[in-house]
Amino acid sequence: MRRFSMLLLALTALASLSLSGFAHAAPCEQRTPTVFVIKGETNQALADCVAATLKSTTTEVIVDSQGGPAGVAIDIAERLAALPNLTLTVKGRCASSCANYFLPVARRLVIEPGALILLHGGIDPAQVASAAAAEAATLQAIAEKQRAFALHHDIPPGWLLYRTAEAPKRVDGLDGAYRWPNEPRYRLSLVEAPMLRACLPQLDIGDYQARLEVEQLTPKRIAWLKRHGLIATGSIVCNKAAW
Repeated sequence: MRRFSMLLLALTALASLSLSGFAHAAPCEQRTPTVFVIKGETNQALADCVAATLKSTTTEVIVDSQGGPAGVAIDIAERLAALPNLTLTVKGRCASSCANYFLPVARRLVIEPGALILLHGGIDPAQVASAAAAEAATLQAIAEKQRAFALHHDIPPGWLLYRTAEAPKRVDGLDGAYRWPNEPRYRLSLVEAPMLRACLPQLDIGDYQARLEVEQLTPKRIAWLKRHGLIATGSIVCNKAAW
């Protein structure tokens, strides 16, 4: 429950990062035959919009999302996965469930100025074990759905910050060190290039790290990230741990 509560707090904080141009708009739009736009929470309204609107001719998805319920986000990601050679353009942020499930089914990543990719982790045995009995069964079902999705799309457990019930504070699927010491107050991880390349090797990330160094990893910006509960992944990479 603690991790779930922290996720809710993180999503609330991320809401302030949304672009004003996306306010009060529909959650998705087929802008052109090849360009599709997703904005806002990965909830059922977005899933319904994607199901009704997304065209098979889409080659680029522009996203600005704080994430949301994992099960629904997986459903959306499965639809995106059916699009060959997909480019994912992040405008604003791709956080939590957006990063967990949308990025791994893309083949090319484009980052607009100031955009953020933020991980909080998926549903795992540690979260199921700490949940109330009434919630645990639902979380377990989502965890099984997530595992099937990850196996189907070759997503390593480290990308989802997967923890066991026996070691709820440790992610065995990751090696390396964060850019600054991790503390409980850091709720979200700003993803750097080493983690992207190791965890999602099929994804072309272009000059992603160079952009981060200029836009997000300056002393002034790092201070801002820390104040807002974010930690940069530094040399963190996915290892050979399997599901």
